[in-house]
Amino acid sequence: MIRILAALALGLTSTVLAQSGDANVRALRKEAMAVRAATAPVVDGRLDDAIWQTARFFSDFVQKQPQEGAAPTERTEIAFVYDDDALYVGARMHVADPSTIQSFVTRRDNGSQSQHVWISLDTFLDGRTAYSFGVTASGVRLDWYHASDNEHDINDDWDPVWEARARVDSLGWTAEMRIPFSQLRFNDRPVQTWGLNVDRWIPEKNEDDFWIPVPTSVRAWSSYMGRLNGIEGIRPRRRLELLPYPTGAVTVRDAPDPSNPFEGAASSTARLGGDLKMGLGPNFTLDATVNPDFGQVEADPAVVNLSAFEVFFDERRPFFTEGSQLLSEGGAGGFFYSRRVGASPPGDPGGDYARVPNTSTILGAAKLTGRTGPGLSVAALGAVTAREHARTYDLASERRISV
Repeated sequence: MIRILAALALGLTSTVLAQSGDANVRALRKEAMAVRAATAPVVDGRLDDAIWQTARFFSDFVQKQPQEGAAPTERTEIAFVYDDDALYVGARMHVADPSTIQSFVTRRDNGSQSQHVWISLDTFLDGRTAYSFGVTASGVRLDWYHASDNEHDINDDWDPVWEARARVDSLGWTAEMRIPFSQLRFNDRPVQTWGLNVDRWIPEKNEDDFWIPVPTSVRAWSSYMGRLNGIEGIRPRRRLELLPYPTGAVTVRDAPDPSNPFEGAASSTARLGGDLKMGLGPNFTLDATVNPDFGQVEADPAVVNLSAFEVFFDERRPFFTEGSQLLSEGGAGGFFYSRRVGASPPGDPGGDYARVPNTSTILGAAKLTGRTGPGLSVAALGAVTAREHARTYDLASERRISV
């Protein structure tokens, strides 16, 4: 018994020492300093503004791929400046032979085949969440949100309003970003200290250079970040975005069925709607929509379901995707499956011919997301749909039923 207790005590002591050592290692974090700008730099991709001459650039990057822990093959320099409205990022990416730079023009958030640089900010300094902003050598913007302390857990449906420009020159390429404080959530404090990490991707060499690389054997992200200091005197901004819109659709049939009373040569629909995004304090956001239009959302793939179980599709509607990680714990079909909101009404109305709505009309929806000071994440969503009807026609009569 004494030997067992001694072994347990030794194991516990080793664990405590290991955890203490890990804490000491993480305490030795890298630090970057943001400089206040009296005159904001012009975001044109050139680092020729006067403030960049006094900004504090850093270049101590480390390879994560292909040789973890090795020095980068190309030099990368990053600096931060800010004013009352936004954070500015200046970056110089050196390339020995600029003619080899891959810089394809692609859609937003698609930059894997181009050289790009991106920064990640843990504005709450909670070691859990982060906002990421990047730009490719061709000027394509990249942005996503880390909902957890996981480098690969990203939500690229998050599309804030910000600016970025890039230019290729004889030394490689340069980039500038302007990230408005209105697009970030952070605590209302006179002095801000944010978590920071930076990554540069060089596809020509399959090389990934990080300011602070998370070991490949570890699943983490924000908890390994360095610190961005020097930001003072900024306040969380009132966030208010209103987007009204009209929508319409016209269907023309070249050969309508003359026996079908619900199918004519042409049909049309029209409606008005709008979206609202409003900040409630520094930490919460209210999203609301009236008569939402999801006509531009990518269609679902065709699926033949021969089982008795529901098919779960990915959510692509913008209103439901932002902040969805707070509502979808447990995966598809878990605690909350948003695709049931506005889904096609169930049931078979019967009849020789029928007019059945493809979806349930969403009259309005509202969503509240955010986090408290101690780090508690909060999310709530409510929606109201219209009562839908199907119309059927058979040889005896035409009837209208509710579904």
